[in-house]
Amino acid sequence: YKNGLSMGMEFYGNSYKGNDEPIFVGIPTFLKLPWIRSHEELKSVKPDVAIIGEPFDFGTTIRPGARYGPRAIRAACTVPSPPYEHFNIETGVDPFGVFRTVDYGDVNVSPGDVVESHRRMTDKVKEVLDIDGIPVMLGGDHSITFANVRAFAKKYKNIGMIHIDTHADCAPQGLTGFKYDHGAHIRRIMELGCLKGKNYTLIGPRGYWPGPDLYKWMADQDFQWFTMLDVEELGIDKIAKEAADRANDNVDAVYISWDIDTFDPAFAPGTGEPEPNGLTSREGMRLMRLLSTSFDPDRFAFDLVEVAPNYDVSDGNSYNGGITSGLANRLIVELLAGLSLTKKGNIEGNPVRPKFYRGLGNTYDFGNGPKAKVPKRPPIDYGKAAKK
Repeated sequence: YKNGLSMGMEFYGNSYKGNDEPIFVGIPTFLKLPWIRSHEELKSVKPDVAIIGEPFDFGTTIRPGARYGPRAIRAACTVPSPPYEHFNIETGVDPFGVFRTVDYGDVNVSPGDVVESHRRMTDKVKEVLDIDGIPVMLGGDHSITFANVRAFAKKYKNIGMIHIDTHADCAPQGLTGFKYDHGAHIRRIMELGCLKGKNYTLIGPRGYWPGPDLYKWMADQDFQWFTMLDVEELGIDKIAKEAADRANDNVDAVYISWDIDTFDPAFAPGTGEPEPNGLTSREGMRLMRLLSTSFDPDRFAFDLVEVAPNYDVSDGNSYNGGITSGLANRLIVELLAGLSLTKKGNIEGNPVRPKFYRGLGNTYDFGNGPKAKVPKRPPIDYGKAAKK
């Protein structure tokens, strides 16, 4: 739809622009969006975007708690909803006027059983991909990314990947000998055969893990990475462009996995393995706006992981989220905003400006900075074999 109002009203009804409701009233789905409770209902509604919670932290090795991440991220919204029209004051974009977005609930994990829980995640994500929707997963520890990409690989043979994280997560057998823990998901993804090293970029590593042997292995795979020192020296714009160009290079689709511990603990203390000297929230928002407008939204998936509200500030019970879950919530909305802009074929938003506007007018295309181009791909069909 070019007319966001028409789509928003058609899908959400009067709740798109009206039915004002305090954010603390009602069932706390993500932004209190419609809750899809079954696979059959999903196939009937056929949303453009489905939010999936993955309340799982059986793959953690230091501090557990990310099983409560999806609940806290959902609860952390500070914007009244409905109305579902959410117009960004800075960028002039409303993703819900473009995307029919729903909350597809949580994966029913099997407590204590990592392999079975991962299988259930793969199945639920594949259900969204099978209706050509965009799956957006709320973690959960970072081991969930393997399960999610496994579903992605059933539809797309070759993918690009951007991994935003403090840690490389490439350990061959995990941090303490378990191959499916949250420090090994990239190695497991490489074993699927869907990802080439030239299409992978890691943004944000710092600190003291992993050691040089794993980084040597990464170099041998043609991986690219940008440490926080690189972010300081090169800037967000150049790094975002290179990461997007690598991810888009001769692939069928792109997956982004964002670990909240990439942010400095001053901005995101609610995570299992915080590390000083991370991104600021402002840097993270700029990175998200650049990346979210760099990919084909019809061939895309995303997860945000490692929010552990029990370590968060101003959140003792997840009734309304802390500063970490609030940041995670807003990152998801910014992601959808950028994707919706690209879906409409635009490169800039249309905010309301004051009569005597003094700014530069940039929203997503930041002036003369480098910017990746969205690839144009023909429809693909891998046949029945790819759907098994």
